Amino acid sequence: MTEHDPGQALGRVRPDAGTFPTVSRAADRIHLVHTGNRPPRWLTELAGRLAPARPNEAVVVVGTPLYTESAEELCERLAPVLDASLDAHVRLLTLVMSAGAHESGGRPSAAALICRRWGLDVLATAGSALVTRGGTLFSPDLPGASGGWWHFSPGADARRVSSHLPVPDWETAVKRVGRQTVAGHVVEPVPAGLAVRPVGPAPLTAHTRPYAIPPERDRPQLILASAQVPAPVLAVVMAALPEPVRAALRLLSLDGQPLLRIGEELADLLDSDIHVAVGVPVDADGAAPDGASAGDAAVELRMVDSRGRPTWRPFAHTVVCSPATAESDRAPRVTEWQVPAALHDVGAPDGLSLGKGGKGGTSGHSCQDCKAVVTPAGLWIGPRDAEPPLLATMRLPAAETVVVDLGVPYRPLTDCLWAGLEELFRQLEPDILEHVVVHAYGDLGTRGRERLLEFSARHRFSMAS
Repeated sequence: MTEHDPGQALGRVRPDAGTFPTVSRAADRIHLVHTGNRPPRWLTELAGRLAPARPNEAVVVVGTPLYTESAEELCERLAPVLDASLDAHVRLLTLVMSAGAHESGGRPSAAALICRRWGLDVLATAGSALVTRGGTLFSPDLPGASGGWWHFSPGADARRVSSHLPVPDWETAVKRVGRQTVAGHVVEPVPAGLAVRPVGPAPLTAHTRPYAIPPERDRPQLILASAQVPAPVLAVVMAALPEPVRAALRLLSLDGQPLLRIGEELADLLDSDIHVAVGVPVDADGAAPDGASAGDAAVELRMVDSRGRPTWRPFAHTVVCSPATAESDRAPRVTEWQVPAALHDVGAPDGLSLGKGGKGGTSGHSCQDCKAVVTPAGLWIGPRDAEPPLLATMRLPAAETVVVDLGVPYRPLTDCLWAGLEELFRQLEPDILEHVVVHAYGDLGTRGRERLLEFSARHRFSMAS
């Protein structure tokens, strides 16, 4: 494969001869190719992320499995749409179709045919065609395999653009770092940012997984194959980046080990805030069926156990570690989060309302008297006029435990808090509830201990000894 050759398509099985694609309009200059009379919901949702189309551009999203020998048929089906696009002065077509840029058996690709016959510039991928939740395009460019988005222009050779579109502002700075070795660690650019792994033999996933993580438009990731990478190595890598790119960078682990301690060391070494992801990027359950020609690039952060199996989805997604100072405690700040339905998200991770802000309790207390705070390890719930104990905010996240910290020392747990707990435990997802461990800081008293034991038995969570 060369810079001007999107490569050859892999062999595929011809679809059922009785299945014919249909072309539907999803929005102005956005069209869907599918089987049946109506496009499936997952396909319209996928196309909705790409709307609206920019002036002088059109988008075709192919949902049904189309094969390289079907390029002629695709052009035939799209002919009315493409003719109308020319009349509307469209100059660029984005073909969201896996292997739309591939040639096979000496036959031109679908992108090449459209470019040649209609005189349009065409963007198409040599590999999988994926759409991120933010509406950007991604095509994993794995080592040894075709991928990436290619630009076809009339009278010119196809040229590779990037693995993702639009190209983010930070990509040039990341590519400038290049592939290098720093103190026994390999550093290399990947679609989502930079990947770091030890020199020498490594699991296959350490080589391939970083290339399959979709990029984010506003920030690059510094992807660590292991949480054992020394902070000074990462400091050297980050120091090579321009300050705006370095400030936006987020640490991301592939082995499931928490990175907060590394984040703190880096914050001291670079004298700046360090963003750290909580959890490991895991492919989300996509709505697209197997074999579809366009797909969902969504990933979600999950905790994983020692065998690499996902356990629970952390409430905190990103925390910020700051340089140590004599004036403040060394506690990370949660800056991105997703809370359970039982909590009312008021736009801040340190003042969530219990019971969606409703009333609770039997002694005149309302749920507004208490609050929930997202912590790296789970949640703290206590009086609204108090702050979580330092131990609760500094506890490291763990794969097997969702920590729910209750109250503050020397203060009783109010009726409001009990009502909020009831609502929280009732609505927590089973895969989260089974990992809950409750730590009580407040003064429980005999009645409080009995209530907590009753909650534990009924909702089947554990209590810290």
